[in-house]
Amino acid sequence: MHIPSLLAKKRDGLVLEKNEIEWFIQNLNEIPNEQIGAFLMACQINDLNAEETTYLTKAMLEQGRQLPNRDGAIDKHSTGGVGDKMSLILAPALRACGAIVPMLAGRGLAHTGGTIDKLEAIPGFNTGLSIEEMEHNPCFISRQTDEIAPTDSILYAIRDVTATVPCIGLITASILSKKAAEGIQALVLDVKYGRAAFMQHSEDARKLAESMVRVGTELGMDVTAQLTQMDHPIGGMLGNSHEIVESIDCLKGQGPADTMELVHAQANALGFDIAEVIANGSALNEFKLMLERQGVDAKTAQQLIDEPWSVLKRAPQQYTIQSEQAGYVADMDALAIGQVLCEAGAGRSMQGEEIDHGIGIEIHHHIGSKVDEGDTILTLDGPFGLDIHLLQRLKDSITISDYQVGVASRILETIR
Repeated sequence: MHIPSLLAKKRDGLVLEKNEIEWFIQNLNEIPNEQIGAFLMACQINDLNAEETTYLTKAMLEQGRQLPNRDGAIDKHSTGGVGDKMSLILAPALRACGAIVPMLAGRGLAHTGGTIDKLEAIPGFNTGLSIEEMEHNPCFISRQTDEIAPTDSILYAIRDVTATVPCIGLITASILSKKAAEGIQALVLDVKYGRAAFMQHSEDARKLAESMVRVGTELGMDVTAQLTQMDHPIGGMLGNSHEIVESIDCLKGQGPADTMELVHAQANALGFDIAEVIANGSALNEFKLMLERQGVDAKTAQQLIDEPWSVLKRAPQQYTIQSEQAGYVADMDALAIGQVLCEAGAGRSMQGEEIDHGIGIEIHHHIGSKVDEGDTILTLDGPFGLDIHLLQRLKDSITISDYQVGVASRILETIR
């Protein structure tokens, strides 16, 4: 096949045939990066229609290994947010209800936290299971192997440096080629919109959700997407160790309302009510069992559940952000807070960079809370000598008003 002709066809807004997309993906390892970049840019400018997106997703799926289909296997995926720890709570809770949960997750991207990074805050936790270790595991959270949808890694690395990450067709293929490889029957998608989401506007998030629901259905999965607001941080703990602590609180039935709203909604979309398994402790026990199956010794796992901070790393210096006036917390900019956390060392500014799992934020007063002058709104656990400009940006991320603002549901709508 003549690659320049294929590129020109997509550049000119024409629709690629199934065999053209399959050939391109099958030969991706031999195609020069500049031609892959040209293909991606043509997709970004002209997008991919429904058929092209399905063809691309299937081609990427079929280029790698797949886990066997298992009865009752289900999963969730989030497009990323600040304080988004729902996978850590949902997976063991669903397992306690009898579901099989083969969850492939990722690392943090830009200002958003990654489930794998959070789990690696736990001493001994193995996030790199082999396919053989995954096959008979009833509930795991592990990172993608080189054998599952390997062409996605090639495409994503080039998308990241060619400004083609936002293309809806490419996002759909990237996510669903990996999810379909898990051998699952049902999937719930948390598609976020807002200033701290990759999709800023609900209209764009809706288009992405509709694309993923359509393609996932064509791949044989029962897919539900929920559009959720991502202007403000989720929960009261942000950062890697910190979100493990809050997840354990949630599994003990002591989690913040906004976090639990999303967890329950995602479980309900998959056909499960997790209230009882959280109340009776079986969800927490499944979390402990998952830790042990993935390399954490039993004593450490129990200690983590009993006294999380005795196991997890916590940065040595506490920096407080206090209210300079009496009033109500009217706004808390999740994007600014996520960027400060990332720059302080809780996230990466470049691929492969080491992170400090102990850096994080505790939120003491949420949106709508009444505060007096001098009240502590946030505490940042950070390294000694933290850049004072980061603290100023953290302070600037908070708005105090004379009037109390209402707090609405984070869920805008559900798409099936």
